[in-house]
Amino acid sequence: MFFKKMTKKEKENTEKAVKVGFVFYMLALSVSSIYSFFSESGFNISFMILIIGLIVFFISDFIFNKITNK
Repeated sequence: MFFKKMTKKEKENTEKAVKVGFVFYMLALSVSSIYSFFSESGFNISFMILIIGLIVFFISDFIFNKITNK
């Protein structure tokens, strides 16, 4: 309704942008987690967000691959 239909090239570019964004957030959370771990001597919320985000990503990737390969 609010979005136009994407062309194949636009879909490919969006997928590339999502991958770059994902890598950026994972690197930023990793650096923040490592810094906080050594400065506060323990695990913190940014580390938990990092781990949960990775778990959600890999589980959803696995599920989507299983669904599309049927």
